Amino acid sequence: MDKDRFRDFDFDEEERQLVLDFENTVLQGDHRFFDVDELEVIMDYYFEVNDIAPLERAVEYAEQLYPDSTIVKLRRAHLMIAREQFEPALRLIKELRRQEPDNTDVAYSLGVAYGAMGEHEKAVKLYLEAADDGWMLGRVYANIAEEYYHMHNFEEAIRYYKLALDTDSYDPATLYNYLDTAILANMMDDTVTYLKSFVEEHPYSCEAWHCLGNAYREMGLFEKAVDAYEYAIAIDKSRFTVYNDLAATQEYMGKPTEAVATLLRARDYADNRSMLYRLVATIYMRAENVDMAMVYFRKAVEENPDDAYALASLALAYATGDSVNVAMPYLRKALRLAPDSAEVLFSAALLYEGIENVEAARDYYERVLETDGCTEIMCQRYVMFLYNAKIYDTLIDFGEESLELYPHDAFYSTYLAAAYFYTNRYNRASRVLPDVLPSMLAEICPEIMINPHFSLLIPPVE
Repeated sequence: MDKDRFRDFDFDEEERQLVLDFENTVLQGDHRFFDVDELEVIMDYYFEVNDIAPLERAVEYAEQLYPDSTIVKLRRAHLMIAREQFEPALRLIKELRRQEPDNTDVAYSLGVAYGAMGEHEKAVKLYLEAADDGWMLGRVYANIAEEYYHMHNFEEAIRYYKLALDTDSYDPATLYNYLDTAILANMMDDTVTYLKSFVEEHPYSCEAWHCLGNAYREMGLFEKAVDAYEYAIAIDKSRFTVYNDLAATQEYMGKPTEAVATLLRARDYADNRSMLYRLVATIYMRAENVDMAMVYFRKAVEENPDDAYALASLALAYATGDSVNVAMPYLRKALRLAPDSAEVLFSAALLYEGIENVEAARDYYERVLETDGCTEIMCQRYVMFLYNAKIYDTLIDFGEESLELYPHDAFYSTYLAAAYFYTNRYNRASRVLPDVLPSMLAEICPEIMINPHFSLLIPPVE
């Protein structure tokens, strides 16, 4: 078994060996005695990594050996919760609570059940009860923070994330959850201050330096972000996500060559080297270096001939370089491998748009919109395509629907104003003009900027 899968979880060598022994005996059909504490470690590992099949086997095995154990019954309840079998899980936990009303583990499990069911206030009350014994406060406080997060009470969530991080039993993942919540709450100054003090107390925490780098990047302090990422890499050079964030920051700074070098430093630490080469190629594409982009898209395909996104991206790169005939076989293979992938369909739409096949491009854009993976960037590119192809009525319908989701959005308002202007619907154009981006409007529809009926409605160019 590959022990590297234990790397991101707080299991010591003895606990790791227990899991491996279980897999090499019980999961292979043999028998070996484990006491209840050992089985608890094994079950908790599978909970942590969310590996349900061996977890089920571990719980069944524990039930055979210790059918009356509260520990084992609680793990069965947690497994039910993971499967969204909430009613039987609640019955089991409530029965244990009647039998052991002062057992904080039971209170904690009941909190887990209510949290999973969306009854967050009940969950908080039970977690606070579970915290009375002072055991695993990091986990308990982090769970309370999650409940407040789901209630959109970000200030309380942040308070409990900090409480979790200030304990000896915090999960490093709590750092990332804290940062994500702070970003949503727009509390970056306080967050940077807290993370700076945290790394002073935990100078060898790769996760803490990584989060500090992300916080600096969020604030636009790119040089400081780079320094923090490099500290994180110095502590643990195997964390690919840190290299990826460092590369993204360097690209934001207008340093694509450094971004590429950073990713290539991480070649030995990427679980998916094909994906790494795709990331490198994409940086080159954004830098308009199509030749180097094709080199790395080809490397991605060589690494994994069935990487549909790499194939589609390679096709798009060839088409951008006027090698449409070379591009098409790659695109067709990508579409066969992943016919419902938003990324692949979007690449096809861009390719056909680039070669001015409007009908095919429109078809692929509309297929993108039907996927779960459709992003806001894809929607905006669809609007730009419709505008450039002068398909104004469809643009207007889509733009108005988008404004219902994002009222007063400057991008959609700008394209709607131009589309209304060119279809002589001047009253409707006037309605959205106060929300437009004037510099964008001047680029795509210069006539409206000098029209005396509309110029006073357009915001001044900043």
